[in-house]
Amino acid sequence: MYVVPRMDRAPDRAGRLRGRAHLLLPALLTALFAFRSGGFFPDATGAAAFLLLLLAVGRITLAHRPFAGWSPALSVCAGAWGLLAAWTLLSAVWSDAPLRAMVEFDRVLAYTLIVALLGSFARARGDLDRALATVAFVLCGIAAIALATRLEPAALPISAGAEPSRLAFPFTYWNAAGVGFALGLVLALHVSAGGTRAWWVRVLAAAACPVAAVALYFTFSRGGLAVAVLGVVLYVALGHSRRLATTLVAIGIPTAIAVVVAYDADVLATAEYADAGSEATRTTLVVLASALGAAVLRAAALPLERRLLAVRVSRPARRTILIGASAAVLAAVVVAAVATPLVSEIDDRRREFTERNFVTFTPDNRDRLTQASANGRIESWRVARHAFEREPVTGTGAGTYHLQWQRERSGPFNLIDAHSLYLETLAELGVPGMLLLAVALLTPLGLALARLRGPERHAYAAFFAGGTMLLLHAAIDWDWEMPALFAWFVGCSGIVCAAGRSRRPAPGPGRTTRLLAGLGCLLLAVTPATVALSQSRLDAATRAFKGGDCSTAVDDALGGLSLLRIRPEPYELVGYCDLRAGQNELAVRAMESARTRDPHDWQYAYGLAVAQAFNGEDPRPMAALARRLNPQEALAIDLDDALRRSGPGRWPRVAARARIPQQ
Repeated sequence: MYVVPRMDRAPDRAGRLRGRAHLLLPALLTALFAFRSGGFFPDATGAAAFLLLLLAVGRITLAHRPFAGWSPALSVCAGAWGLLAAWTLLSAVWSDAPLRAMVEFDRVLAYTLIVALLGSFARARGDLDRALATVAFVLCGIAAIALATRLEPAALPISAGAEPSRLAFPFTYWNAAGVGFALGLVLALHVSAGGTRAWWVRVLAAAACPVAAVALYFTFSRGGLAVAVLGVVLYVALGHSRRLATTLVAIGIPTAIAVVVAYDADVLATAEYADAGSEATRTTLVVLASALGAAVLRAAALPLERRLLAVRVSRPARRTILIGASAAVLAAVVVAAVATPLVSEIDDRRREFTERNFVTFTPDNRDRLTQASANGRIESWRVARHAFEREPVTGTGAGTYHLQWQRERSGPFNLIDAHSLYLETLAELGVPGMLLLAVALLTPLGLALARLRGPERHAYAAFFAGGTMLLLHAAIDWDWEMPALFAWFVGCSGIVCAAGRSRRPAPGPGRTTRLLAGLGCLLLAVTPATVALSQSRLDAATRAFKGGDCSTAVDDALGGLSLLRIRPEPYELVGYCDLRAGQNELAVRAMESARTRDPHDWQYAYGLAVAQAFNGEDPRPMAALARRLNPQEALAIDLDDALRRSGPGRWPRVAARARIPQQ
């Protein structure tokens, strides 16, 4: 009898891929943020939050089961993120700086949406591994492009940036680039050694490691190098894959060769890297050869790994091996501490970190790698601690650390962030904000630790290692403000916290519930959309103002105000343009409007003093206030001193010589 084959039983590969397409979101966001200055500026976070809200609307209204992955763990994690976003926005009530709170709110809202979106999908086996693999290849791809800008600057010219001797592209901040490349290196190690990917994916991941390592080196980021070592150690200790031994050899030898050759390139370690010539050519060839060598060695080890994987080891024997290996490592550490001056060296480094204010600058960036100075962070942490001590419950308000720093800094060095996520959160949002942040960040890491004995232990070990790297580095830098570094972590956190697939899925919400939830998301999208659009108009206005085109500057500034009237910056620009046009009274009104919207920022008091001086009003109180708000600012000091020495008849002349603060 002829039987017609059941075509519906054939594997629908395209359908399966569509069903897991959401796993690409962490990698896509990482790439998009990375090439938008790491996502640091308000237009990037606002646009991202707006697009994520549109995705949420589509998911809620169109998906058959839009909350299939919702679980108690996801409720705790996403709930903490949502409450943190609400607390951030609420802080505008006591900070008198609503725009600052709104900008910070957009960033936390974006993180909240990433967690909730990824967590809304029911988790299938291998989902975390797939997401981590895409993130690894994206980060390594970014590292390859960044490295090309260093080794072949004529082919890929970029802006020199604030410190051209250190590789910062595309993040625009070298330490952020260092952490990103370190994460790419560790996650690529996981893909090659412990993932469930095909053999050729493992080989490609091995080839990517030397590239990421050399790119990491050229950032000269001490923190990036330190967390890279930590991440590898954590992954090796927690993942304990049978492929690790062969993978570490296949990757380690070529990577070491590439890094040593890059280190020996003297000119590439300076700001004159574009003139490296033969050094750059040699380094490029060695990096390519090392990547090829790692791929060949990794492919050659595959037959041996199949034999190792075929060997069955009982659970007691596995436990004995792990205990023995741990004891051997501990013994090696103890011997090293006793037989070498390790303890005294650590103590010396600790004292150098706390006592030396800044890294000693030399044209050769290799010199900084052996220095342990905190590079000014001790004072930035002190200011954050003092702010927290004054307002331990509410904090000073989201986005206001910059104002605290201006009042308390001991020198002219300017900072926007506290170089510590946790101290800055305590300073700006108090104990409630810190508790919510801790729950949001630690819940997925705790789940990952609990699942290290399960069938996906390698993926959870990689997530825990990468997450620990990021959260530790965030304690000494402003990674939080770079969504390119946090997008992958919060996205994978949603996957970790999501509920597993159920054979008997619960019915989805009703049509009315979906409609109301979708409308709520659309209403919430108004805030990030207006911030992003108004920031775009403000950027255009600033460019026109610097170019001397006040007509265009005013038009763009007013356009930004029509979108978001709480912004102070457009009023400031309009005020300076009014002064250029001789409209002194209008300038005073504009500067007063700017100061009303952010009364604790020195530059608006400064601008008002200048306008009052031109308009024949007494500018001295505002000039003195600007100086009190930022006692180390040279512009405020000069204006205040000059006005004190002059009579009313000379105030307009003093104001005419006053410089405009950097926009």
